[in-house]
Amino acid sequence: MKIKEYGYEYDATLDQYLWEQTRGNVTQSQLWGGICLRSGRDALKTIAREYEPAVVLMPALSCDSMVLPFQMYGHQIYYYRLDKSYSIDVQFLEELINNNKKTILFLYMDYFGNSAITDDELIELKTSYHNLIFIEDKTHSMIWERTNQFKPDYIVASLRKWINIPDGGLLWAKNLVSNTDFSEDTSFCELRLKAQCMRNKYFLTGDENLKLEYRRIFSQVSNIMDSDRVPSRMSSYAFEIARRTDWNILREHRRRNSRELINILTEASIKLIQKKEGVSDLYVAFVVDDREYKQKKLSSRGIFNTIIWPLKEKQKSVCPVSRFVGEHMLAAPCDQRYCVEDMKYIGNEIVRVINE
Repeated sequence: MKIKEYGYEYDATLDQYLWEQTRGNVTQSQLWGGICLRSGRDALKTIAREYEPAVVLMPALSCDSMVLPFQMYGHQIYYYRLDKSYSIDVQFLEELINNNKKTILFLYMDYFGNSAITDDELIELKTSYHNLIFIEDKTHSMIWERTNQFKPDYIVASLRKWINIPDGGLLWAKNLVSNTDFSEDTSFCELRLKAQCMRNKYFLTGDENLKLEYRRIFSQVSNIMDSDRVPSRMSSYAFEIARRTDWNILREHRRRNSRELINILTEASIKLIQKKEGVSDLYVAFVVDDREYKQKKLSSRGIFNTIIWPLKEKQKSVCPVSRFVGEHMLAAPCDQRYCVEDMKYIGNEIVRVINE
């Protein structure tokens, strides 16, 4: 009995030899010049502890995993607005900057290929405000070459959102990180890998008990990171898989898959957030009415569309665009696990459910 599902967490088959060689170890090596950490939020923790309690400015369209690392270190967080094109409302941002004279950690990110801020605007901010520390979250476009000329103080990205590794995040720093005290705890990696392998076994056997158990683990394992102030290094197991991955093939597959899905949804006049392939391809994000019902219907057909930003009321009240996206967006899978025929099935089912 072989079960087919689309989206949700990656499943994995344990590389027994690699596991025996690396179990319990973390890597000290870098990947593409970035420090290898357990997750994107560990990268943000590393930045947060570099500074005395400071002010953090971040987009209202941010998930808890971006907020919590700064809260852990006592920073005061303010949210800024985005406009309908997902660009930063720079005037609103500058009002927040002008109200705070101490060190400001300014976090920004692009959304599914939609640029949040231009190089010229970043240069102007850097010239005008010497108390700004610039942090770019590149998770949405990590696999594509960075085209921006402006060099932020830090760049972070979540690696484990892109490939089937149990843990992984990256941090690039313009200057050396002063606090190099990192945990070497691998319990997060081991639990997630266990759940990934259970999910793979469920696909082969259809054992619903396995499904209940791996879903329980996936829902709870992030508590390990969220309760640990000290950032942790990436497991050697995950590092070796990431190092051996053919990222050119991965880019090719994701570009192909997102193109197919974008074409199907565009022809059905479904509003897209990512409008062309090759700019993000983390997911293909779109907006719908009656989102929770539509998501549930698609899940019953084996298609799991992600809700990326469960937002707090404070974030929604600051930014109407964030409120709309937070209440209407779904993100369809387009990753390298799937082929064009899978994309056709996913796209046509989305169209069918939306038009019901």
